[in-house]
Amino acid sequence: MLDTNILFVDDDRDTCASMSDIFLDLGYTVDMAYDGPGALELSGRHQYRLALLDFKMPGMDGLELSRRLRDSQHTVVVGLVTAWTSTATAAAASESGVRRVLRKPVDFVELMPFVEEFAGTV
Repeated sequence: MLDTNILFVDDDRDTCASMSDIFLDLGYTVDMAYDGPGALELSGRHQYRLALLDFKMPGMDGLELSRRLRDSQHTVVVGLVTAWTSTATAAAASESGVRRVLRKPVDFVELMPFVEEFAGTV
């Protein structure tokens, strides 16, 4: 199984493309998926250090995806990226194995230490 630094999952294709471009420019290896099933398919072929998941996606939200990813990849660290932050979201995220909830739009000053700690520095 190939080792990839980051899996980024968001149903907004522009968000995926821009985040992927940023992390690729920084030297990370990145896979993108636009939904939960696509992410799970990729996880069957790659081992991820870090998964950054959108919360609100059609079909499978980021919490369910987090549970399913962590079932198959026990060492993956999950961050939830969402505009829907609340105490209830944070509690549900923690129960789903999410290590950190990050608010959209993404603040890179907040995001990068998390990425560097769990996806590795490049």
